[in-house]
Amino acid sequence: MALLAIDTATPTLALAVSDDDGHVLAAFASRIPKMHATYAHPLMDEMLAVLSLEPQDIRGVIVGVGPGSYTGVRIGVTFAKVFAYALDIPIIGESSLAAAAFALRTHCGVVAVMWDARRKSVYSAVYRVQYGTFQEVLAEGKREIAAFMTSLAQVVQKDEAIYLVGDVAKAIYEQYASTFLLHPLIVADETASVYAEHLLALGYPELCTKMQSREVGDHGKDAHVLVPRYLQLAEAEARWLEKRRGSTGNESE
Repeated sequence: MALLAIDTATPTLALAVSDDDGHVLAAFASRIPKMHATYAHPLMDEMLAVLSLEPQDIRGVIVGVGPGSYTGVRIGVTFAKVFAYALDIPIIGESSLAAAAFALRTHCGVVAVMWDARRKSVYSAVYRVQYGTFQEVLAEGKREIAAFMTSLAQVVQKDEAIYLVGDVAKAIYEQYASTFLLHPLIVADETASVYAEHLLALGYPELCTKMQSREVGDHGKDAHVLVPRYLQLAEAEARWLEKRRGSTGNESE
């Protein structure tokens, strides 16, 4: 028996399979922008085949629910929900930002995760890590970069190291290093990536609880109620709403 984790919220497609005890058996991560829908299913099949497993051997699913690319988030969440519903197995969603930060949980300091959301904004959150402990100290959201850095300055403690994670981490470091002179500012990861083995580790306790507490036939409900965290409208939707507001305004004049 095994567990499956998948994240497609970023340009990196990430998959991992563990045993029932959470020990990772296989993991895959590759930066393949706009190709997640094409490769997710065959890569999962290949991974299971290498492990001599069948889809029916999967007992639970953990999926990264974003925030991130609108299309990317939708692909991973839809894939995971359909898979879990078809097999009547439990599914849980975890923040993709939290999973990225969870990779640094054995460090000591705060982890500031920030992914480019365009127009000088970032999908962002801050987590405090201390040799294995992990706590969210600034909730995930879409923020202007300047506003996010102001919030970061408010939650960081004296002399605490700040680990920057994300595809804008280097640019943020170059712009704000002089602002945080009292804190070691460290670029820990310059990509917008989630690795599914960290997603597995993050969601494993909750998934185990669900596997132990739910009755057969109940797990399909999990797939129905699980929702992605987009944090913003798709560009086409935003344009449609803007156009509609404009036409409504013209009609009222």
